[in-house]
Order: sequence, then C-alpha cells, then structure tokens
Amino acid sequence: MRRWILGVPVAVLIPLLAGCSTSTTPPVAQPQPQPQPESPTVATLVGLGDSIPAGDGCPGCTPFVELFGDQLSGDAALPVQVANLGVGGWTSTDLLDSLEPGAYDADAVSAADLVTVTIGANDFYTELDDYLDGDCGGDDGLGCFAPVLPQLQTTLTSVLDRIAELRAGRPTAVLVTGYWDVFPDGDVARELYGPQFLRDSAALTLRANDVISGVAGAEGATYVDLFSTFKGTWGDGDPTGLLADDGDHPNQIGHQLIADALSSAAAAGSGSTDVSAFTSSGWSPR
Repeated sequence: MRRWILGVPVAVLIPLLAGCSTSTTPPVAQPQPQPQPESPTVATLVGLGDSIPAGDGCPGCTPFVELFGDQLSGDAALPVQVANLGVGGWTSTDLLDSLEPGAYDADAVSAADLVTVTIGANDFYTELDDYLDGDCGGDDGLGCFAPVLPQLQTTLTSVLDRIAELRAGRPTAVLVTGYWDVFPDGDVARELYGPQFLRDSAALTLRANDVISGVAGAEGATYVDLFSTFKGTWGDGDPTGLLADDGDHPNQIGHQLIADALSSAAAAGSGSTDVSAFTSSGWSPR
C-alpha cells in the first residue's frame, strides 16, 4: 500500500524535502575571548631579627610578623606574602652578616615592600654575667654595658643601610621596633634576680631604645616603641601578663600587641591601613 502524508505521496515528498535541504545554515557566532581580570598586586612583608619575631618561648603562638601581615591584608585588601626570618639568639652583627648580597635573607629583603626589624637585645648578654656578679662597674652599676651602645648604633646603621642598598631605591616601608626589656622581665625576673635587677634592666633598655630610635630616625625608618606598649605611658606597668613562661618572650597577647603597634605606626606613616599603601605605587621612598 502506498503511504500518504497530508495527501502527498511519500515518493513525491522525499525529493521535495531533499531539495529544501540545500539551503545554507546561518553561521554560529563564535564566543569572543573575555579579558581576564588582572591579578591583585601582592605586597611582601619580611620580618628580620631575633627570637622575638621568631616567636620563641611561646609554643603554638602566631608571631607578630604573621599577625601584622594579616592585619595589612584584611578581608578586602591586597594579599600580603609574609617571610618571617627571625632567628633566636641573633645579635645585630648576625643580622648584618645575613644581609650580604646573594644570601637568602638578602634576596628576600630585595623583594620586600615592607620590612620589620627587631634586633639588639642579645648584644647585651655578653656582659650580663659581669652585672650579675657585681662586676659591671660605673656609678650606676651598668658600666660594663656602656661600650655595647655605640657598637649597636654602628651595626644597626649598617643593617638599615644594607636594606636600602638591597632595595635599590625602590619604595620600602622599614619599621624598627624597640624593646620592653632587653633581659627577662616581670615576675620571672623578679623571682630570679630581685627588684633592683628590674630597675637596672629597665634603665638599660631605655638607653638601648634611644639608640635604636635614633638610628631609625637618621635612616628614614619608622621607630615603633614597645616599652610603653608593654609597660604603659610612664613605664611603670607590670608586663607579666604579656610574657611567656620564660619571662623573656611575648605570649600570644604580647605578640598581638606588637602587631597592633606596627599597624598603628604603618598607618601613621602611610596615611592608610590598606596594604596598597605599601606597594611600590603607594609608599614614599626612604
């Protein structure tokens, strides 16, 4: 039986359909490549110094260098890459040696937008035994430490000069901290050495901080005062609650206070808490 579609024989319809198939199909529009968003600029923070930035004496603590990096980055700001290069026991001479061209620390600094420096306390430990033995000398009993102060001044100046050389004129924020104490403090020091030690250690720390702040100012860096941060405006506060069990290093609360102090100093220097203020387009050269 012959089949019909709408009254048209199938034999007749097939050629008609075949003829219709010769019409050209409109070309499909090809998707155009979309411009890719630019990657956000990454600010690099390098922390230099001794056991304080290293986070020694406080197992499980997040050191202030990393906390400071987190504060700079924030929720919506540019990312911050952090390299914490603090080493326990280092003196200012050790830090200067680590910045020889070609060394790992030197390469890290050469790529840094921000650098924190915490160094100098260990310079005084070579004379501590003489002090504890009562052989330090001087009218105030601190005579044996006197030669260390100009040595620290010279070496720290060289450290900051080296940082500037490694950055080769590129905009760089350099934040140099002082100390709340160059030796153990709080209840631990009081029990081990007595109240006179606390008074003498505080006096020596203030002299060391004067040297550190003077060098920072002369070199165009920003000085960050930790003496008043830990001991109050008049320097008579007890920092025990901010110190680890050894009385010599910050606990987590202490590290957070240091990070806060750095953030405040950085904002004062740049006029902004946004990390973009510390990239090459935002920070004024040293």
